[in-house]
Amino acid sequence: MVELLLKRYLWLIDTLKRNGELTFEEISDKWDSSSVNDNGTILTKRTFYNHCQAIARHFGIDIECRRGRGLNRYRIVNPEAIEENSLIKWALDSFSLGELLLGNADIADKILLEDIPSGREWLEVILTALQQNLEVELSYENFVGVKFSGTISPLCVKLFKRRWYVLTQLVDGRKRIFSLDRIKLLELTDKKFNYPDNFSPEDYFRNVFGIIAGVDRKVENIVIRTYAELPGYLRSLPIHHSQKELESKDGHTDFSLRLIPTFDFIQELLLHSNQLEVIEPQSLRDEISDLISKTLKLYGD
Repeated sequence: MVELLLKRYLWLIDTLKRNGELTFEEISDKWDSSSVNDNGTILTKRTFYNHCQAIARHFGIDIECRRGRGLNRYRIVNPEAIEENSLIKWALDSFSLGELLLGNADIADKILLEDIPSGREWLEVILTALQQNLEVELSYENFVGVKFSGTISPLCVKLFKRRWYVLTQLVDGRKRIFSLDRIKLLELTDKKFNYPDNFSPEDYFRNVFGIIAGVDRKVENIVIRTYAELPGYLRSLPIHHSQKELESKDGHTDFSLRLIPTFDFIQELLLHSNQLEVIEPQSLRDEISDLISKTLKLYGD
């Protein structure tokens, strides 16, 4: 029931966000043809008003009526509440995409999607633990056979390159991140933990690309020179929020970034190595050069 209501709330928010002002009759007509309305239910005004109140209460999104000459139109009066909340924005984008795809189910063989081996079955347990500040018993083994079993306190979840990760605090206070698709067993306990004071997941990952953070390296000013079509890709989808375009001339474009050059970031640079050159700092340029040299040895004479 809760999942069904959530879908209805998201549908209503998405409908008003995409269409602007609508009368109740227009909203009702769109509901009749929505894939969410798989039971063919009728949207009554009472249900509509209840949904509006619930959306304001749970999401902080206010839907109000603009009264005209015999024509009342409904709209979202604070759209910034969507843009400023990354979770709501992500959920809406995902819902809208799902609606679009389900509306084209008759051509499913012509829509190719990527699988996410994310350990989805563990996500609900972790979110419950985050919601109630409950410790979790975890059994884990990574791809090289390193195992972990013990009690963890989840601090946040993060999606990166089609995988879900959970950042945790161990009993000794150290922080460690686990990939959900490598979890062997996960069980809620009834033991509460104190969420760390003044800890911000967003701040924790602010100066890194990817999921490796809390490392013993400093933030650095990095300049990369890009060629061919890569500048266009980086303009449309920046590597990091600190990315800035410096100049474009003589067939190349320079970008600056300010972050910690962790393993994830270096791997991202190597992914584009045939169209990208590290200009500074020299230490990172040398590190990339060394990795490329080692790669070339794998393809030796």
